Amino acid sequence: QTALNIANSIETSPFDSKKIRTHLPELRSMTIQKPELFLPKMQKIFSENGVAFVLLPHLKNSGINGAVKWLNEEHVLLAINTRDLYVDTFWFSIFHEIKHVLQKKNKTVFISSKENFAEINRKLEDDADRFAANVLIPPEDYKRFSPTKDTTDDEIIAFANDIGIHPGIVAGRLEHEGIITQNRGKKFKEKYILKQNPHP
Repeated sequence: QTALNIANSIETSPFDSKKIRTHLPELRSMTIQKPELFLPKMQKIFSENGVAFVLLPHLKNSGINGAVKWLNEEHVLLAINTRDLYVDTFWFSIFHEIKHVLQKKNKTVFISSKENFAEINRKLEDDADRFAANVLIPPEDYKRFSPTKDTTDDEIIAFANDIGIHPGIVAGRLEHEGIITQNRGKKFKEKYILKQNPHP
């Protein structure tokens, strides 16, 4: 409800899915920037295309990472919580929720959580996961990389630099797939300290 209240106070242009898609490369390029630089630009992109972007503190014991809810036919809320946000989890959540926006299920509330207790449709969730993974690391690039447990730290960094994303995102992907351990992956990850509701 807090996110909805904030979203209703954010002025946005009418929703435009085509324009949002054209901004995906620009949003992806922000993964190597600092939050103080990318957050204002991200908020501007969203608001100009019908998306009210809201950052909220984590609600204790909720397990909720993000949410998407349509306010009306032309405006949609995209909310992300600010708890323990490492570079890989933040950007995966952003693109996961963007896909829910693009799915345009106006009567569905998407709530992303660690417990997955609120999944409305597994296919839509899988679609959003796949979209986020493929936007961040295109399948053809990942296939070319072909990482193994013997992939070195320098190779992870070189690959990330080559495709223009933060190495922590590559490390997060390798962790998720069990290729490297979390202890090893953590060294690559930047932890964001984000403030609530970064709107002008």
